[in-house]
Amino acid sequence: MKKEHKPIRILHSIPGYGIGGIESLIMSLYQDIDKSLIQFDFLVETKEWLPDFDEIVKNGGRVHQLTPFNKKNVFRYIYEIKNFLKKYAKEYAVLHSHTVTRAAPILYYARKFGILCRISHSHTDSFDGNNFIALSEILLRLNNRLSTHFFAASQQAGMYYFTKDKKPFTVLKNTIDTEQFHFSIEKRQLMRASLQIEKCFVLGHTGRFTYQKNHWKIIDIFKEVHHILPESRLILVGDGPTIDEIKDKAKTLKIFDYIIFTGASSHVSDLLQAMDVFIIPSFFEGFCISLLEAQSVGLPCVASDIIPQEVQITDLITTLSLDIDSKIWAKAILSHQKEKRLNHSEVIIKKEYDTKSNAKWLTNYYLNIIKNNN
Repeated sequence: MKKEHKPIRILHSIPGYGIGGIESLIMSLYQDIDKSLIQFDFLVETKEWLPDFDEIVKNGGRVHQLTPFNKKNVFRYIYEIKNFLKKYAKEYAVLHSHTVTRAAPILYYARKFGILCRISHSHTDSFDGNNFIALSEILLRLNNRLSTHFFAASQQAGMYYFTKDKKPFTVLKNTIDTEQFHFSIEKRQLMRASLQIEKCFVLGHTGRFTYQKNHWKIIDIFKEVHHILPESRLILVGDGPTIDEIKDKAKTLKIFDYIIFTGASSHVSDLLQAMDVFIIPSFFEGFCISLLEAQSVGLPCVASDIIPQEVQITDLITTLSLDIDSKIWAKAILSHQKEKRLNHSEVIIKKEYDTKSNAKWLTNYYLNIIKNNN
């Protein structure tokens, strides 16, 4: 009887889980990897069961959930990681960690319990917004010492986190499934009708509610837009630690009723179709996959000028300084009112930011580092 071949299992460790660049990247890669060779499992910091998890399980992957990390439960967090890896580490050839500031416990116990290949993946290029920068620097040193391989979302992100420790890194392009992020007038009309915004001028943003994404600025800008154009609306897709604060700010400014908070959604592409302008005033970004998705569906984008050059691959992007008054941001956004929407997914493919080729490359990378460590 012929022996059944089992795929090699890769454990992806993801901080939190919502609607963000990391999740979009990993799920798009997961859809296109050769699952007869490689299978992804997920270690996530959430106790909520999300739509992505159903897809993972349906395709043979596993989802392991941890108590979300916070400064009050550090010891419990480490205890859960230790117990998980003590039980399951032998099933994994590779740990692929998607955080560099609190991965030390995961990397330590992965090494202790026998995972030979440990990838550290930097998705941002700054510690900004972190109230414990000195501690983060120490944890980064541990992260780099305990990891065996290094990925970065951009050249800038890799240099920021890994160059100080003289760690060679590989830029893994943040790619998307362009078949999914393809402009469709039919989907646009259906989504706008379902949200009851058919006659509105719609701003939008997708991303976790965190310091990095600067939703405070989004609210300030939308206030100015709505003052000029009352028939405007704002769609905010995602969830995260700052959402309640942002909702309170919107209520204080009396614009809460004109904002659609969707929460975490598995329909990001459809929601992007419904928007007229994408706004992203981030304090920092490693690459910004949400901006890639927005460009693919032909959305004009207004972004902070810290956005990496790598992601500015179409003429749809306008960048502005965060120091500029929100009224000027609003004018830049309103200049796109009459803009004709066109599909740009072919540009994304031409620039090699489509997931299919990236999934093949990543599969071969995993297989090669496993081979070299055996």
